[in-house]
Amino acid sequence: MEIKRLLFLVAAACLLPMLSMKKKSARDQFNKLVTDLPNVQEEIVNIHNALRRRVVPPASNMLKMSWSEEAAENARIFSKYCDMTESNPLERRLPNTFCGENMHMTSYPVSWSSVIGVWYSESTSFKHGEWTTTDDDITTDHYTQIVWATSYLIGCAIASCRQKGSPRYLYVCHYCHD
Repeated sequence: MEIKRLLFLVAAACLLPMLSMKKKSARDQFNKLVTDLPNVQEEIVNIHNALRRRVVPPASNMLKMSWSEEAAENARIFSKYCDMTESNPLERRLPNTFCGENMHMTSYPVSWSSVIGVWYSESTSFKHGEWTTTDDDITTDHYTQIVWATSYLIGCAIASCRQKGSPRYLYVCHYCHD
């Protein structure tokens, strides 16, 4: 009995640091993605502008995106609900402009470029001049938010959530346009 107890304590002593490292690693990764950080804001804006320049056919009226702290604050408020249901358009409205929304949930914090890349990957299903119907299983809504020509402000947020006992990370971006 004493040997079993000793083995249990040794195993626990070996495993606990590894478990806390994984937790710390996820927390550290999450902290690097928080949109209060200017380098994160710049990364998000730069990725969006780079992807917008790749649109085929090129848009003659494509506006350059800029960071909006007000849109980011709306995204932060909404992301803390940890709900993938689209938010009320009136609650994400800025003075004189409306804002669209993209959301993505993961089980581990991933880079903003990965999340934005998932949204942009819908471009393979997008046909210029055609609109997908609600009967289609394919969505291009996330892609169109990114490349909507008159969108010029963006604000994003990430929230750490727990759902059914598991960690989740909700990414939200608000795209504001004329």
